[in-house]
Amino acid sequence: MNNELPLIIECRCNEITNREDNPALPYSPKEIIREAVRAWEAGASIFHWHGRDPESGTPRNDVELYLEVIQGIREQTDLIIHPTLGYITQNQVEDRVRHILAVNDDPVLRVDMAPVDFGSLNVDFWNPQAKQFTTYDQVYVNTRENLKAVLEVFKKHNIYVSSVCWDVGQMRTARCFQEMGLLPKETLWEFVFTGEVMPAGAAVTLPGLQAFIAEVPAGNQWLVLCWNGDVMRVASWAITLGGHVAIGLGDYAYTRFGKPHHGELVEMVAKMAHTLGREVATPAQAREILKMPPRPAVTEKLQATVN
Repeated sequence: MNNELPLIIECRCNEITNREDNPALPYSPKEIIREAVRAWEAGASIFHWHGRDPESGTPRNDVELYLEVIQGIREQTDLIIHPTLGYITQNQVEDRVRHILAVNDDPVLRVDMAPVDFGSLNVDFWNPQAKQFTTYDQVYVNTRENLKAVLEVFKKHNIYVSSVCWDVGQMRTARCFQEMGLLPKETLWEFVFTGEVMPAGAAVTLPGLQAFIAEVPAGNQWLVLCWNGDVMRVASWAITLGGHVAIGLGDYAYTRFGKPHHGELVEMVAKMAHTLGREVATPAQAREILKMPPRPAVTEKLQATVN
């Protein structure tokens, strides 16, 4: 093995997208678990998902939906579990973190990592054919007051935070929270690039990636993802520059590859890494790289709960 750290691959499973373009996009807990296992078998070490209505796919934040997924993943894999926060439309911080805290006292079921988006942005989609935005008033709101409240909860309960940043200003904001002692010094920086229909995020360019990297504190790890766009180009840069990669149908349908499931998408990134001379991290290696504690083995208590 070369001297580079093994590549951490995160699977971003279902976000708020629907399955019109790809039926492999999961809604129900059983479907989400299926995709988690596929991703894990292909080389993913982190798994991120959103709670969805099993039939309609409508966003839902029921604790039971998350608990079923966590149990299934723990039973079948050693993935790093990384659910979303509750949806931003839930104004109360307690509502956004309820599903994470519900399992926090269980050493096996507890969530490994929780994401925090470090700023607000306009989320109106662009229609390149009509040369118009489809809406003109959609805003993803993350006030600093809300960020402070969420980070205080995570600090109190010793929950590892991934720092999701849609531009360099959000990275600077996150570093301010590090100076406040609310964002841990050890965090995984997730750089969000966006495709053509979502111009509010960072464009997929090498200078854009380099601007993100310049803000990463020494010793911290970073990865790239592309929301509503193809991550492959920026993934190749991240692999060669020592970063990590997230991919999934929650971000983009990848119809140029047909109708791939998550195992196939993760395998493409793993093969790219091997071609570029970099090994792929196991979940245990990823925990070590991210300076996270090792996971305890699945217990008889969990087996009894699942069965």
